[in-house]
Amino acid sequence: MADAHKDKHEEGHEGGASHGGGHHGGGHHGGGGHAEGEHEGAPEWLISFADNVALMMGFFVILLAMNMGPKGEASSSGDPSNDPGKPSQAMLDFVIGMREGFGNPININSTKANEQQFVERLRELRGEGDASGIAGKHKSQQTLRPTNFSSLGALIAFDDNSSALSSSAKETIVDTAKKLRGQRYYIELRGHCSPPEAMRNVQKAMKLSYDRSMAVFNALIEQGISPEQLILRCYGDSDRLVPNTWSRESDRTNQRVEIVVTSEALPPDPYSKSATGNTQSEEP
Repeated sequence: MADAHKDKHEEGHEGGASHGGGHHGGGHHGGGGHAEGEHEGAPEWLISFADNVALMMGFFVILLAMNMGPKGEASSSGDPSNDPGKPSQAMLDFVIGMREGFGNPININSTKANEQQFVERLRELRGEGDASGIAGKHKSQQTLRPTNFSSLGALIAFDDNSSALSSSAKETIVDTAKKLRGQRYYIELRGHCSPPEAMRNVQKAMKLSYDRSMAVFNALIEQGISPEQLILRCYGDSDRLVPNTWSRESDRTNQRVEIVVTSEALPPDPYSKSATGNTQSEEP
């Protein structure tokens, strides 16, 4: 009886051990399956890190490219630059293309200070650039714009809100009068003023233009030009040499009187010697 009880006890113990071992083994196997799931594919943080490294490398490549090339010389695209730190047009085009490639194009209406050189380049590519040309030897020129009237003329500049002739203006009038003496063509004196002088006041603009034309009119008469040749025209601020600009210095170019010799000849003077001689010779 005791032996039978002992045998049952041992069988139960072995069965329990076997059951426990199976349970333990099953748990261990389940843990092994979970570990395999963790290593399927690359983790998300690794992909984000690789993207960040690629972007940083592209950024430093751009910085390196913008600082390459000889300083203060013409760039490879042929645009002269006196600023050693100014990038060439090729570099600007490269950065613009990179921004567009990454889906972050530069806005042509951007007001950010660090994007202004790219905005200027975009406007140049679209034909909207307002960059100034290469500076000449002289700050100002005493010549007229090309017209159908004559190649002979002069431009008289004036100070702000003034119709008084400066010393340089008087010298220009004296030199011009020497060339105009003896010619029998009408001469137009075209008075102008700048928008800041007019202040959107038409009457004020026309009066200032007229006063300036009269100042040149009187100066030419003093130099021997016949008043019959002179025609006064007032334009106010409507006919500008320089369009709307934020530069007051550039806007002063509009403060002027143009001396223009027309192609219309004066009628002959009936009291001149030649006209009198012709009249007498025609009489029987």
